[in-house]
Amino acid sequence: MNATGVASATIAVLALAGLTAGLAGSAQAQSATTPTPPSAQSQSQSQPTASTAPLQLPEVNVSAPAATGGYATQPQYNTPTATVGPLGNQQVLNTPTSISVVPEDVMVNQQARTVNDTLRFLPSVEVRDQQGFEVSRPQSRGFQSSIVQNTRLDGLNIIGTTAIPTENLSGIQVLNGLAGSLYGPETPAGVFNYILKRPTDTPLERFIEGFDSNGIFTEQVDLGGRTGPDNKVGYRVNLVHGEGEDYVSGSNLNRTLFSADLDFHLDDQTVLETDYSHYQTNSTGLPGSIVYDGGKSTLLPKAVDPTRIGYGQPGAGADLITDTGLVKIKHTFNQDWSMEVGGLYQNAVRNLFGITNTMTDNAGDFTVTKNFTAIPHFTIGSNTASLNGHVDILGMRNDVTIGTNGFINNQYSYRNSIATMLGTSTLANPVVLPWQPLPANGGQYESAMLTEQSIIVGDMIHFNEQWALQGVLSTSFIHSTSYNVAGKVTSSDQRDGALSPTVSLIYKPVPRLTLYTTYAESVEEGDQAPAGTANVNQFMAPYQDKQYEIGAKYAVTKDLLITLDGFHMTRPLAATNAATNIFSVVGTQRNNGMEMFVQGNVTPDLSVFGGLTYIDARLLGTGNSTTDGKLVVGVPNVKSDFLVDYHPHFVPGLGLTGAVHYESNRAATNTNYSFAPSYATLDLGVRYTMPVLTHQVTGRFQVINVTDQRYYVSIADGNIVGSPGANTAYLGAPRTFVASLEFDF
Repeated sequence: MNATGVASATIAVLALAGLTAGLAGSAQAQSATTPTPPSAQSQSQSQPTASTAPLQLPEVNVSAPAATGGYATQPQYNTPTATVGPLGNQQVLNTPTSISVVPEDVMVNQQARTVNDTLRFLPSVEVRDQQGFEVSRPQSRGFQSSIVQNTRLDGLNIIGTTAIPTENLSGIQVLNGLAGSLYGPETPAGVFNYILKRPTDTPLERFIEGFDSNGIFTEQVDLGGRTGPDNKVGYRVNLVHGEGEDYVSGSNLNRTLFSADLDFHLDDQTVLETDYSHYQTNSTGLPGSIVYDGGKSTLLPKAVDPTRIGYGQPGAGADLITDTGLVKIKHTFNQDWSMEVGGLYQNAVRNLFGITNTMTDNAGDFTVTKNFTAIPHFTIGSNTASLNGHVDILGMRNDVTIGTNGFINNQYSYRNSIATMLGTSTLANPVVLPWQPLPANGGQYESAMLTEQSIIVGDMIHFNEQWALQGVLSTSFIHSTSYNVAGKVTSSDQRDGALSPTVSLIYKPVPRLTLYTTYAESVEEGDQAPAGTANVNQFMAPYQDKQYEIGAKYAVTKDLLITLDGFHMTRPLAATNAATNIFSVVGTQRNNGMEMFVQGNVTPDLSVFGGLTYIDARLLGTGNSTTDGKLVVGVPNVKSDFLVDYHPHFVPGLGLTGAVHYESNRAATNTNYSFAPSYATLDLGVRYTMPVLTHQVTGRFQVINVTDQRYYVSIADGNIVGSPGANTAYLGAPRTFVASLEFDF
């Protein structure tokens, strides 16, 4: 049976099992009432409970009350629950894995425009830029994510290497480490799950006018509420438009978002959720990448002033257009059993006309190339279905899960290379080069298709109030095919029944403390040889990744959570051989590390969010003395991100924020000949909320990178990301002033 057939059969089995469970439990089920909104339920669930408490089931009613002024007056930086794949909603305190949740209050109060802006507040996360500042891959614990496997929208796979806004999101959930047993084949980079805003129970009418230096003005309208007979239809609409000159003179940013969410409450136990969004962002004139080889001939140069004209070129950048449609149905059979089924389709067009500055010596000379040959077009159709319930066996509570998820990802490439040499320049005196017309790309052809479908089963056995054992197993069906310009298959790999298990032992000596140890294995779809290699588009055979983790989570209060964990992780690492130009597995990436994270309210007047991560990431078993045992490119030994929000009760409406971002030095080449130096940046902000008639008005002002630190925000091994024999670095943004005025009606 192929993957599509397996998915269809599994969904049918889930529906039948759920119906049976519903009928079996109907006799003792209580009469249905309208479920509590998630915000209210989160407050009721925030008090830690014993390990015998049942798993948090997926909510039927996902509406939330309007947060008029709530962002500013009493920010909530602790999110007690998170969605953990087919397991549904769970308390973060009780999960035997590292989970960080960025709440909406952090995104709004820090005025983050994109997920990349938001992820910089997580110490275990790096954003690796590849063809521009929004064409990037997030990575966790020093492992690079893939194009689609690690990135999700409300639990459904999406394209991760395109621009993703935050204005239509209510939060970002990051599961650090291996998660193949829950989500199917993926890299050890974790799971980045972007959570959509949902309709509100009470009317919400919000308008925000924002300004970014040098001259970008952004308008946002956020509307929510209920309508229709008995208010059975909920709606949430977000409209965003921003346009103006960015931090380089002559540069330009133009971004537009339309997002609409409709929830149809079919009955008191069933809700149909729908979402559509269109997002386009066009950014030109910003600095291009700095590319240097892996030897001693060209090292990573000192970071230069990113505001100078000439490191980018007028009209060069990226035009990204993404359309997404999502549908979910959630049903609660009774107090013990619930079910969820969903599907998503996304079309991502990536017009990549960026600049590559390739160093030719260590004196600062470089050549300038415009246009990337990377994949310009992706589509993806993804699915998910799960059934969750609780049964007692031999007097022990069992939290049972059965589910499936997967996707079909199509990739399209240009027939002809559009890379264009513009000329030469120097770091000391960068110049604007003559404009060159875009070469004929010859049209597009389907260059690859990836199909994954996984069946997941899981059980958490509660031996008593202190001890529990959780086991989750996925069985995956993987098929990857690449094609040449003529449409002929150039490589194909199919694996059926690939297993990814996770086993966790959980101990709760007191309700507020969770100690755990977890072992996980995960199958991972092999990398694809990048453009420019001799075996371009070829897929490697699937990898097998492993992880050992121990951790502790302590709820100091119901509003403050501290987590600490240590991990040992390995995965095969593929790169391009400089001599043969063939992309293949060259060794094993081994990452050892520790994480500490805290989020919530220290006092009613002081909220904190952030922590510290230590990672020793090395490449082992290469058979080459120049790379064996060396540090992995772009991964700092120490990374810290820490946000403080002070909102004194004696000055109602006032909020003061400060955030520090620190990274130790990073290897700039896989031979460790060159390093990017350590850096630290500081962000400071102030906000004030005041009532105006019957409304609330909130003003926010921030200075990002107060000291105007020059640094590299991203360092990537070009052998991995697509530039054979070269490495790629992107400059960090300069000091930026951000202001906004929010009106809540």
